[in-house]
Amino acid sequence: MVARVLLIAVAAFTLGCEKADHETIEKWQRTTKGPGKLQKALSDDGLDADLSAHAAANLIKLGDDPAVFAALEAMPAPRREEIVARLAPRLWEIARVEKEKELPDAKQVVGKDALVRVRKWANEPTRQQIDGYLIDWYCVASYQGRAEMGGNLGAAVMRMIGPAAEKRLASVVNGVIAAPGQGKDKNRIHKELLLGLAATGSPEGAAYVLDIARMDRGDPELATRALAALFQTYVDPNGLFAVADPEALAPNVAALVDIARDDARDSQAANAVALIRALGAPRCLAPLVGMVAAPHRNPRFKYVAANNALKCGGVKAIGQVVAALPDAGAYAADQLTGAISGEIARMGPRDQVLAAARALLLEKATISKWVGIETLAAMRSADDVPRIAALSGNRERLVGYWGENAQAKPDPTLGQRAKELSTAPGGK
Repeated sequence: MVARVLLIAVAAFTLGCEKADHETIEKWQRTTKGPGKLQKALSDDGLDADLSAHAAANLIKLGDDPAVFAALEAMPAPRREEIVARLAPRLWEIARVEKEKELPDAKQVVGKDALVRVRKWANEPTRQQIDGYLIDWYCVASYQGRAEMGGNLGAAVMRMIGPAAEKRLASVVNGVIAAPGQGKDKNRIHKELLLGLAATGSPEGAAYVLDIARMDRGDPELATRALAALFQTYVDPNGLFAVADPEALAPNVAALVDIARDDARDSQAANAVALIRALGAPRCLAPLVGMVAAPHRNPRFKYVAANNALKCGGVKAIGQVVAALPDAGAYAADQLTGAISGEIARMGPRDQVLAAARALLLEKATISKWVGIETLAAMRSADDVPRIAALSGNRERLVGYWGENAQAKPDPTLGQRAKELSTAPGGK
């Protein structure tokens, strides 16, 4: 008799005289004491998982999703996985929006956010199911509006799902580009859509964003938005999501180099260079060094390229990077010391940096010697003061030394700068 009572207690959750089945769980949404009964049904580990999932879904409909998440958090993992597997389709019924161009209502947004929240507790098959639901929710013609709704922004969800979302989101972009009725004024490809596509972290998504950056759609800011989306995905997400694996950029290096070197795309150059550097050594070094001497109407370009090449290659790349600087070019002292010699001086190990800087003093090129003495002085290496002073007789002009502050002042010679550095307090 005792065994029979226990069996009944495990098989059916009771509250007073009420048995927890789908009918009563549905009824509890409409009663005063219902929320408490639903919470107990969710937490009862002797109840069928589908009934507990039904209770969780109804609590979310009632706006008590914090209680659902707290209960799931406290459960043993096997039980939680079982409930989440049965909860996911119920959440989709809450979140689902019938028409792609429609924006969801508040409850549909809550359902979507709940899907995102429970995903971390799902087993792999359920996680794939949830990802499919979220792709169906976000990757539609109204993406721009949906991406900004609720507690999970579209780009963060695309980053969470990853490459599996790329094709569907790319089709949304295709729809914007190919929509009928576009004449002189083209449909705008918005920032959120570009960021979402980039955030999938797929090589195809990165390639498509770069293709968009080079499209002529009468939108002067399109390329800037596209490169900014890639920068946010692969360099600095600004806390929105985890940085994507830069491996996806590897097939797209040539396109990034083309954009960086294009005079007409000056506003995108810095982001393109940073994206190349994100690949890491040694793959970032050759393309960055190759850009140092590239003709460019922006005189700062060579400093950006050289600085990123140094950050890519480290101490071992010092000689290679400095050798790429055109000896016949004009260099402003403040920019050279900030981007090149200053960057070198901050490197380590110190003994290796000093050795590399000393080697620059032996090079034929004036620019190499100049970078060398500035680096040694910045590192306050007293042992190298005689080496710097030894160049005091050099008569090569440091063309462009004063930069924008020239005001008819004559450029100093390398010897004059070496004498100044070698006699300054502390060797600088």
